[in-house]
Amino acid sequence: MSDKPFRLTLAFGHAILIWIVGFIWGSVVFMVPQWKAIKAIPYISTNPAISVPILLVWLPLTYVLAHHFLQSSSTPAFDGLKLGLVFVGVDIILDLAILVIALGAGLGYFVALSVWTGYGLIFAIPPIIGRALQMRAHV
Repeated sequence: MSDKPFRLTLAFGHAILIWIVGFIWGSVVFMVPQWKAIKAIPYISTNPAISVPILLVWLPLTYVLAHHFLQSSSTPAFDGLKLGLVFVGVDIILDLAILVIALGAGLGYFVALSVWTGYGLIFAIPPIIGRALQMRAHV
């Protein structure tokens, strides 16, 4: 492992990529009337055709991006925590600015469990990978 500083610009880039993947999928669903018409599951998902695929794609995408980011870190456990914070912070800000305000979804967007599950995934995966990489380096 090298002594590279935390690459904030790359972290933001990865976070934006994660958000864009979800946004693109949501846009596709809204263009297909049958998918858009899928009924909400109260407090779970406003549209399962959007949230379920996003959660399934975010899992491996977050893993790959976090692993790529952390593999050259000299402090992967700590950098994993910082990366998770960047991922979730950027996602919340973009959701608020674009979905809630600009597209008019309203604050009710944040009531769905699927939204918070997504935030939990993109926050938790980087520190888990960071700890695993750090443990592997000390073996």
